[in-house]
Amino acid sequence: MNSSRSFWQQFYKYKIHHVLAWLMYYTFFMVLYRDFYTSFWPLFGVTSIYFFFNASTFYIIAYVLFPRYLHKQHYVRFALSLILVIMFFSGGLATCMHFLFQRYDSKVANDYSFLFLSAFFAIIAIAGVLCAIKLFSDKLRSDRLARRKESERIESELQYLKAQVNPHFLFNAINSVYFLIKKDPDVAANTLIKLSDLLRFQLYDCSEEKIAIEKEIEYLSNFVALEKIRKGDKVKIDFITSPELQGFSIAPFMLIPFMENAFKYISGFSSMENKIIVKMWREDNRFHAHFFNTTDNLVRSPVGGIGHKNVKRRLELIYPGKHQLEIIERPGTYKVMVSMDIA
Repeated sequence: MNSSRSFWQQFYKYKIHHVLAWLMYYTFFMVLYRDFYTSFWPLFGVTSIYFFFNASTFYIIAYVLFPRYLHKQHYVRFALSLILVIMFFSGGLATCMHFLFQRYDSKVANDYSFLFLSAFFAIIAIAGVLCAIKLFSDKLRSDRLARRKESERIESELQYLKAQVNPHFLFNAINSVYFLIKKDPDVAANTLIKLSDLLRFQLYDCSEEKIAIEKEIEYLSNFVALEKIRKGDKVKIDFITSPELQGFSIAPFMLIPFMENAFKYISGFSSMENKIIVKMWREDNRFHAHFFNTTDNLVRSPVGGIGHKNVKRRLELIYPGKHQLEIIERPGTYKVMVSMDIA
């Protein structure tokens, strides 16, 4: 693959395609007009003169006028320069034909208007087609470069956003362990084991752009288990997944910020039930996840802090136009509903 790419890079670098194109030009016109000439050399001479003026016109327009005026949107200057170049080389070609045809056909040679129009339309036809091809290829190259830059930008941003997930989660988890160390060292030890499993998942299982839904659910299950150790019986947790959640992949760490948010802002009622409900299911080629928690309605950012801002941006980048995210905050409850195409 690399050798093939290197070949084409060298091919275009040294303009080998230009050489082949002009060889085809020579072959085509010498075959086309061979019956009009008595010998090879007059035909070769006329073809060479036409080649010089056609090629000169093309290269000046394509490699001087295009970058200097057209690409910089100086359209009036470009139009004036284009007319001058075409008229100049049409006049030059007509003049050469005038002197060349003196030996073969003085009537044609002295009809300068005919020679000029012939030269003009010949240059318009050949240089025009080549310039159109040049513009088209430049547009393709520009679009390809723009797509590559955009892809690299998105990839860079995704890597940055993905990297943010790990420290954010780690910060919360370490706080949980710290909270338990003095209260119950045995529970703290179990929490560290769960944390180790989660970190192993982050380090070794999530290097790809997407992971199997089974692994994402396993990660969330371990996270819930870790939080249950810390929360104990103070919070009722329902984690519900449907059996059809298998056989497809999603972007890693897309759901954990919502789960973190549910535990972070869980209510601390003493006379009412503190509840977290997480439901995930598949509906045809659509994955759905709902996160619900009771809350004290403490003041916080409209999107739930760093985690939600992060995941909203990742959804926009990875699933553009193929996802829905709705956040509903009511007195005493907070709900997030997210869905995305998985086809």
